[in-house]
Amino acid sequence: MPTADVAVVGGGIVGTCAAIELQRRGRAVTIVERDEPGAGTAAGSAGYLAYDDIFPIPSPAIVASLPRMLFDRHGPLVVQTPYLPHLAGWGLRFLAAARPSIVRRSIAALAPLNRLASQAHQDLASRAGAQHYLVRESVLHVFRTEASLETASKLIPTLEREGFEAGIVDRDALRAMEPAIRNGVAGAISFPGSDRCTNPSGYGAALARHFRAQGGSVIRGTARALEPFGGGWIVRADEEELLAPRVIVATGAWSRALLAPLGYGVPLESARGYNLMLGQPGVTPSRTLLFEEDHFCATPMEDGLRLAGTVEFAGLEAPPNFYRSEMLYEIARGYIPELRRDPATHWMGHRPSLPDSLPVIGELPKHPGIIAAFGHERRGLMQSAITARCVADLVERKTPPVDLAPFRIDRF
Repeated sequence: MPTADVAVVGGGIVGTCAAIELQRRGRAVTIVERDEPGAGTAAGSAGYLAYDDIFPIPSPAIVASLPRMLFDRHGPLVVQTPYLPHLAGWGLRFLAAARPSIVRRSIAALAPLNRLASQAHQDLASRAGAQHYLVRESVLHVFRTEASLETASKLIPTLEREGFEAGIVDRDALRAMEPAIRNGVAGAISFPGSDRCTNPSGYGAALARHFRAQGGSVIRGTARALEPFGGGWIVRADEEELLAPRVIVATGAWSRALLAPLGYGVPLESARGYNLMLGQPGVTPSRTLLFEEDHFCATPMEDGLRLAGTVEFAGLEAPPNFYRSEMLYEIARGYIPELRRDPATHWMGHRPSLPDSLPVIGELPKHPGIIAAFGHERRGLMQSAITARCVADLVERKTPPVDLAPFRIDRF
């Protein structure tokens, strides 16, 4: 049976970053992944590394708007009717997490993690020779109405208190900065401390190549079980097995099934995200634009303009509903009428979502040696490198750079 110092189960962006960080610290690491490492859900993400994204999804305002959103097939959030019974428990926890006291607690947990995320990415990308994929820019969150802009501007003091810069951009300045936006907008909020990944798939592939070049090994297969053996753990993956004293579980939306036999009932769901990649958009903004009322991003990338957003709950097995991708084009033309659609490609991915919008990061309380790193939802790409530092510190029995208590698996 092959062995490793650390087995990283899951080779998406979080698992790959964790493997590289552990490798840097002298550990022999093996990734167990059914697909190619670095090519997980983050490969289809909006590419927006929003370090200022410290606000959880559940909130009193979101709860108030849920009835309208759930019955709007064109809206940013849909639940496929057959899946509604499966979402009941998750939904109740979501409502509980929307209480103002819990929202404040979630902000206090996310802010320290996000503050360290940018430097962690820069360091990791530099070591892997992939820094050209990360571009520092001032992202614009665009608003159609003065009322929405005014409401959002009330969050700026919280952002500044937590160390994130933000500023209001009026309508005229917005049009001067981004002349492609032709239709009625009220203004924007600028976030100058953001990064854009110009090719998330290429970035993940570059990290995976670096891991292999430094001697890392990969077992291709789906992890089916974790079993104790001789003070360590056997990872059973299809026809192969791997023995390691430490295991990182970074299997994203599939983590619940892997950990359930060990007694962990994690309320983890797939918040299915969609994108539409415009290969020749005709007009391209100079930076990432996030259109707040319609909940989608337009991100310039190496191979075109990516329109990404929307959330769909339908589980891991339902086929993609690519109407969710296609509608992004029509919504985007409401802001940028000169956009061209063809050629275009669709994508759907499973974002691992927990009801309080916080990931699970930490050693399992009843199973020493197994460390969880999943549930990052829309923040997976952004938080991957700092999560890697945290789990590597846990492997080495060091104190992580942030307090991981809010991210424990038994908080539910």
